[in-house]
Amino acid sequence: MSTTPPAVTTRSFAGQFIMPAFWIFVVPILSLLFFLHAQSTFDGQLRTNILENVRIDKTLTDEDRAAWTNYFQNVPFSVHILRPGVADEVDPQLRFNYATFRWMIRLSVISLVGGAGVFLFAGICVWISMQSQMALYRCLSINWQVLRIYSAVQTVILGCLIFALSFWITALWLHVYYAQLIFFAGILSIGGIIAVIRGIFLRPQTDVTLEGHVLGPTDSPRLWDELQTICEDVGTNPPDQVIAGIDDNFFVTEQLVKVDGKPYRGRTLFVSLPLLKKLHSREADTILAHEMAHFSGDDTLFSERISPLLWRYSVYLQQLEQGGVTIPVFHFMMSIRALFELALGKLSRQREFRADQIAASITSPEDSAGALLRTLAYSKFRREVETALFNQQEQLDSADVGHQIERGFADYSLLFAGDPVISEMATAHPFDTHPPLVARLSALGLTLNADEARSILEIPGDGGWYDRIDNAHELEEQQWRTYEEKFKSAHQHSLPFRVLPATPAEQAIVETAFPAITFEGKGGTTKLDFEKLEHPSWKDALYFREIARCEFRNNRMLEIFFDRNGARLSRDIDIKTFDKQPQQQLLAAFRQYYGRYLAAAEFQKQLKPVAAEETASEPDSRDSGDNG
Repeated sequence: MSTTPPAVTTRSFAGQFIMPAFWIFVVPILSLLFFLHAQSTFDGQLRTNILENVRIDKTLTDEDRAAWTNYFQNVPFSVHILRPGVADEVDPQLRFNYATFRWMIRLSVISLVGGAGVFLFAGICVWISMQSQMALYRCLSINWQVLRIYSAVQTVILGCLIFALSFWITALWLHVYYAQLIFFAGILSIGGIIAVIRGIFLRPQTDVTLEGHVLGPTDSPRLWDELQTICEDVGTNPPDQVIAGIDDNFFVTEQLVKVDGKPYRGRTLFVSLPLLKKLHSREADTILAHEMAHFSGDDTLFSERISPLLWRYSVYLQQLEQGGVTIPVFHFMMSIRALFELALGKLSRQREFRADQIAASITSPEDSAGALLRTLAYSKFRREVETALFNQQEQLDSADVGHQIERGFADYSLLFAGDPVISEMATAHPFDTHPPLVARLSALGLTLNADEARSILEIPGDGGWYDRIDNAHELEEQQWRTYEEKFKSAHQHSLPFRVLPATPAEQAIVETAFPAITFEGKGGTTKLDFEKLEHPSWKDALYFREIARCEFRNNRMLEIFFDRNGARLSRDIDIKTFDKQPQQQLLAAFRQYYGRYLAAAEFQKQLKPVAAEETASEPDSRDSGDNG
């Protein structure tokens, strides 16, 4: 599938990742300032009391009184209490208060210094990691260990600070404390610690499941003979297995893959049957040489090592994002992950450029350009065909994706050649990111205008590599049938969530999945269907399109706010008037039916701009075709 990567500027990167990372310093800074203030306040109050006691103490000589006065005017009690033997003579509660201030100040400083140190360390590692794939793997591994320890310690510190603040802010300034606030802060802190522990020990599933037909070294001899030749030219060993599927890309991997539930280890090459059919033999040579070059450069070995790290990092981030008190830690770690993404992106581009150079040296830069163009055109056309089918507001008699692409690709590819954004498109890959077309062609010393692209695409591919796979047509047709059945099933399942019925046929589609239901209560019958809610205490029905928001109050009242005739109104339902089981059923059904309406309304809202854009672009598409 073709994609157009968004332009990321320094400002947008900083705003999206770096600035949120500084939230991790907010609580420590506030805590440091507050507990310094609390300690100073206590020091001031005690200084006044002590000096007054010294002044009126008649047992002191004038010399001793002057000495003690000078001492306590210059030495805060928070310092005095740390001297040997002093704390033992102080009231236990006061001693505990000062210990709390002291430790919260220490924890705040530890948090601030630790965060700055870890961020600096990560920045240095990111710079080192840009030097090579092995440097990236080692730096990411080390950072993962450091960040796990740091995030756990930081979560505990944040929890302690928030818990202490929940008591002392009100106690110091309002001279009261709120047990509910303290309890909530405690629960928040414990929840964060649990999220960290869960994230550390959670083991993500990293197996790769592929759809396709596995071809071993003894299957399709002509295919393997040609692959062997290409591997010899590249200077690498052939793959252990080839998976022939109908996805719109080619790729290699050394990760464990599963096909039909069976695991396959070692080197795997995935080839796209429908794309092979559209490519010239030399274009397919280029693509396959490019993929084999990833083997020769140990790119797939690197991906096999680093993928589990990235998966674990992602799973850990998900846990932190849901941990409440860990959200600042999440943003901090996300910023470091984004910094490493810069290194990953740089090395990924280098890998792709290297593989392109090797492939072009075996075939030619022109063959590489043709392969990239035809692959991009096919992917974009397939996406448009599938999107148009999936957006249909009626049940599909037949998905027929493969045949539609087959029939329309030749004409579409000529229009595609004139697409002004073609140079910024990039081929899809399940394990890596690809540079845009213009960068890859430039690295090969090529520039390509619309006329040159059209001249390449107007000549149909010979499908030479497709013919080297035994029973390729039968394998492809079988996979398309399976895929199209899944496509139809997904379309049928999602259709009720995308339709706002305007015809009897559309209403029947929605009512099949969301039939009208009733609930018997003490006041009468409450009715619910796909577009409205009726309650015996209301004079008329309430339509979902009128609802602005809903609230469930006191575990009893469902209050619904709606707009009608320019006014904001409300109605409520006392669910206690229903039996216990129907209460839960009514609430669940209302969420489902109203949720369906919201999903359909949002889909229709997104669909209208797309339809308007397509209508507006039709003359341009015709012009670009005629100019050829």
